[in-house]
Amino acid sequence: MTASFSKKQLRAMTWWMPKSRDKGFDALVCDGAVRSGKTLAMGLGFFLWAMSCFSGRRFALCGKTRGGVRRNVVEELLPWLRRLGMTVSDHRAAQVLTVRFGRQENEFYLFGGKDEGSAALIQGMTLAGVFLDEVVLMPRSFVEQACARCSVEGSRLWFSCNPEGPQHWFYQEWILQAEKRNCLHLQFTMQDNPSLSKTVRRRYERLY
Repeated sequence: MTASFSKKQLRAMTWWMPKSRDKGFDALVCDGAVRSGKTLAMGLGFFLWAMSCFSGRRFALCGKTRGGVRRNVVEELLPWLRRLGMTVSDHRAAQVLTVRFGRQENEFYLFGGKDEGSAALIQGMTLAGVFLDEVVLMPRSFVEQACARCSVEGSRLWFSCNPEGPQHWFYQEWILQAEKRNCLHLQFTMQDNPSLSKTVRRRYERLY
Protein backbone atom coordinates (compact mmCIF):
# COMPACT_ATOMS: atom_id res chain seq x y z
CA MET A 1 0.00 0.00 0.00
CA THR A 2 2.86 2.42 0.77
CA ALA A 3 4.02 2.32 -2.88
CA SER A 4 0.77 4.07 -3.87
CA PHE A 5 1.45 7.18 -1.78
CA SER A 6 4.04 9.94 -1.64
CA LYS A 7 6.06 10.70 1.49
CA LYS A 8 3.89 13.71 2.28
CA GLN A 9 0.68 11.72 1.85
CA LEU A 10 2.04 9.05 4.19
CA ARG A 11 2.96 11.71 6.73
CA ALA A 12 -0.59 13.11 6.63
CA MET A 13 -1.93 9.59 6.98
CA THR A 14 0.25 8.49 9.92
CA TRP A 15 1.00 11.64 11.96
CA TRP A 16 -1.00 10.30 14.92
CA MET A 17 0.87 6.99 15.25
CA PRO A 18 2.93 6.40 18.43
CA LYS A 19 6.22 6.16 16.51
CA SER A 20 5.55 9.22 14.32
CA ARG A 21 7.66 12.34 14.80
CA ASP A 22 4.37 14.30 14.68
CA LYS A 23 2.46 12.33 17.33
CA GLY A 24 2.37 15.24 19.79
CA PHE A 25 0.20 17.49 17.63
CA ASP A 26 -3.49 18.05 18.38
CA ALA A 27 -4.54 18.96 14.84
CA LEU A 28 -3.58 18.60 11.19
CA VAL A 29 -4.09 21.17 8.43
CA CYS A 30 -3.34 20.15 4.84
CA ASP A 31 -3.62 22.84 2.19
CA GLY A 32 -2.42 23.27 -1.35
CA ALA A 33 -3.22 22.60 -4.96
CA VAL A 34 -6.27 20.85 -6.36
CA ARG A 35 -5.67 17.19 -7.24
CA SER A 36 -2.70 17.02 -4.88
CA GLY A 37 -3.97 13.88 -3.11
CA LYS A 38 -4.40 15.49 0.29
CA THR A 39 -8.07 14.57 0.83
CA LEU A 40 -7.54 10.86 0.16
CA ALA A 41 -4.49 10.68 2.43
CA MET A 42 -6.19 12.62 5.23
CA GLY A 43 -9.42 10.66 4.94
CA LEU A 44 -7.65 7.32 5.17
CA GLY A 45 -5.60 8.59 8.08
CA PHE A 46 -8.70 9.86 9.86
CA PHE A 47 -10.47 6.50 9.68
CA LEU A 48 -7.35 4.49 10.56
CA TRP A 49 -6.74 6.74 13.58
CA ALA A 50 -10.37 6.60 14.74
CA MET A 51 -10.67 2.83 14.35
CA SER A 52 -7.27 2.12 15.92
CA CYS A 53 -7.65 4.39 18.95
CA PHE A 54 -11.36 4.36 19.85
CA SER A 55 -14.43 2.17 20.09
CA GLY A 56 -18.02 3.18 20.82
CA ARG A 57 -17.35 6.81 19.92
CA ARG A 58 -18.81 9.36 17.54
CA PHE A 59 -16.92 11.31 14.88
CA ALA A 60 -17.93 13.97 12.36
CA LEU A 61 -17.21 14.26 8.65
CA CYS A 62 -17.97 17.81 7.53
CA GLY A 63 -18.18 19.59 4.20
CA LYS A 64 -20.01 22.61 2.85
CA THR A 65 -22.98 20.29 2.26
CA ARG A 66 -23.70 16.71 3.27
CA GLY A 67 -23.94 15.78 -0.39
CA GLY A 68 -20.52 17.30 -0.99
CA VAL A 69 -18.82 15.43 1.84
CA ARG A 70 -20.48 12.22 0.68
CA ARG A 71 -19.23 12.69 -2.91
CA ASN A 72 -15.78 14.07 -2.15
CA VAL A 73 -14.86 12.03 0.92
CA VAL A 74 -17.12 9.07 1.65
CA GLU A 75 -17.51 7.66 -1.86
CA GLU A 76 -13.79 8.11 -2.51
CA LEU A 77 -12.80 6.33 0.71
CA LEU A 78 -15.27 3.42 0.88
CA PRO A 79 -13.33 1.09 -1.47
CA TRP A 80 -10.11 1.80 0.40
CA LEU A 81 -11.66 1.21 3.82
CA ARG A 82 -13.12 -2.11 2.74
CA ARG A 83 -9.80 -3.12 1.22
CA LEU A 84 -8.21 -2.45 4.61
CA GLY A 85 -10.67 -4.85 6.26
CA MET A 86 -13.22 -2.40 7.62
CA THR A 87 -16.94 -3.11 7.44
CA VAL A 88 -18.98 -0.01 6.63
CA SER A 89 -22.76 0.28 7.04
CA ASP A 90 -24.14 3.41 5.41
CA HIS A 91 -27.36 4.66 7.04
CA ARG A 92 -28.32 7.30 4.47
CA ALA A 93 -31.53 8.45 6.15
CA ALA A 94 -29.67 9.24 9.37
CA GLN A 95 -26.55 10.45 7.52
CA VAL A 96 -24.27 8.23 9.58
CA LEU A 97 -21.73 5.50 8.84
CA THR A 98 -21.22 2.64 11.27
CA VAL A 99 -17.70 1.29 10.84
CA ARG A 100 -16.30 -1.93 12.30
CA PHE A 101 -12.63 -2.88 12.33
CA GLY A 102 -11.80 -6.01 14.30
CA ARG A 103 -13.50 -5.54 17.67
CA GLN A 104 -13.77 -1.78 17.29
CA GLU A 105 -16.99 -0.04 16.22
CA ASN A 106 -17.59 3.70 15.81
CA GLU A 107 -20.12 6.04 14.21
CA PHE A 108 -19.27 8.77 11.70
CA TYR A 109 -21.88 11.49 11.23
CA LEU A 110 -22.07 13.61 8.06
CA PHE A 111 -22.63 17.36 8.44
CA GLY A 112 -22.95 20.28 6.06
CA GLY A 113 -21.70 23.69 7.11
CA LYS A 114 -23.25 25.88 4.44
CA ASP A 115 -24.38 28.89 6.51
CA GLU A 116 -24.43 30.44 9.97
CA GLY A 117 -27.41 28.32 11.02
CA SER A 118 -25.48 25.10 10.43
CA ALA A 119 -23.73 25.30 13.79
CA ALA A 120 -26.99 24.26 15.47
CA LEU A 121 -26.88 20.90 13.65
CA ILE A 122 -23.75 19.75 15.45
CA GLN A 123 -24.32 21.52 18.76
CA GLY A 124 -24.72 19.24 21.75
CA MET A 125 -22.81 16.26 20.32
CA THR A 126 -19.80 14.74 22.03
CA LEU A 127 -17.16 13.80 19.47
CA ALA A 128 -13.79 12.06 19.52
CA GLY A 129 -12.67 13.76 16.32
CA VAL A 130 -13.75 15.83 13.35
CA PHE A 131 -12.62 16.00 9.73
CA LEU A 132 -13.52 19.25 7.96
CA ASP A 133 -13.07 18.99 4.20
CA GLU A 134 -12.58 22.32 2.39
CA VAL A 135 -12.85 24.12 5.70
CA VAL A 136 -12.50 27.61 4.16
CA LEU A 137 -15.94 27.18 2.53
CA MET A 138 -17.67 26.81 5.90
CA PRO A 139 -18.73 29.63 8.22
CA ARG A 140 -16.55 30.26 11.22
CA SER A 141 -19.39 29.58 13.67
CA PHE A 142 -19.83 26.05 12.30
CA VAL A 143 -16.11 25.25 12.34
CA GLU A 144 -15.68 26.50 15.90
CA GLN A 145 -18.76 24.60 17.08
CA ALA A 146 -17.46 21.38 15.47
CA CYS A 147 -14.09 21.81 17.16
CA ALA A 148 -15.73 22.53 20.50
CA ARG A 149 -17.62 19.22 20.32
CA CYS A 150 -14.32 17.27 20.45
CA SER A 151 -14.09 16.85 24.22
CA VAL A 152 -13.16 13.15 24.36
CA GLU A 153 -9.68 12.43 25.73
CA GLY A 154 -7.29 11.98 22.80
CA SER A 155 -9.57 13.71 20.30
CA ARG A 156 -7.96 15.42 17.30
CA LEU A 157 -8.92 17.86 14.56
CA TRP A 158 -8.35 17.31 10.83
CA PHE A 159 -8.68 20.14 8.27
CA SER A 160 -8.23 20.18 4.49
CA CYS A 161 -8.42 23.29 2.32
CA ASN A 162 -7.38 24.84 -0.96
CA PRO A 163 -5.61 28.22 -0.95
CA GLU A 164 -7.76 31.16 0.10
CA GLY A 165 -7.05 34.89 0.43
CA PRO A 166 -4.54 35.94 3.11
CA GLN A 167 -7.25 37.77 5.05
CA HIS A 168 -9.44 34.68 5.48
CA TRP A 169 -10.01 33.96 9.19
CA PHE A 170 -8.88 30.33 8.93
CA TYR A 171 -5.60 31.34 7.30
CA GLN A 172 -5.04 34.04 9.94
CA GLU A 173 -5.95 31.97 12.99
CA TRP A 174 -4.95 28.42 12.07
CA ILE A 175 -2.29 28.39 9.37
CA LEU A 176 -0.37 31.44 10.60
CA GLN A 177 -0.79 30.34 14.22
CA ALA A 178 -0.23 26.63 13.69
CA GLU A 179 2.57 26.44 16.27
CA LYS A 180 0.50 28.24 18.92
CA ARG A 181 -2.41 25.86 18.31
CA ASN A 182 -0.13 22.80 18.36
CA CYS A 183 -1.17 22.07 14.78
CA LEU A 184 0.81 20.25 12.10
CA HIS A 185 0.61 22.19 8.82
CA LEU A 186 1.46 20.39 5.56
CA GLN A 187 1.41 22.09 2.17
CA PHE A 188 0.66 19.90 -0.84
CA THR A 189 1.46 20.31 -4.52
CA MET A 190 0.47 18.14 -7.46
CA GLN A 191 3.93 16.56 -7.20
CA ASP A 192 2.73 14.96 -3.96
CA ASN A 193 0.10 12.92 -5.81
CA PRO A 194 1.81 9.96 -7.52
CA SER A 195 -1.49 8.79 -9.03
CA LEU A 196 -1.41 11.68 -11.54
CA SER A 197 0.39 10.97 -14.80
CA LYS A 198 2.87 13.57 -16.08
CA THR A 199 0.47 14.48 -18.90
CA VAL A 200 -2.46 15.08 -16.54
CA ARG A 201 -0.23 16.97 -14.09
CA ARG A 202 0.99 19.33 -16.84
CA ARG A 203 -2.61 19.98 -17.91
CA TYR A 204 -3.66 20.88 -14.36
CA GLU A 205 -0.59 23.09 -13.96
CA ARG A 206 -1.59 25.02 -17.09
CA LEU A 207 -5.17 25.37 -15.85
CA TYR A 208 -4.34 26.42 -12.27
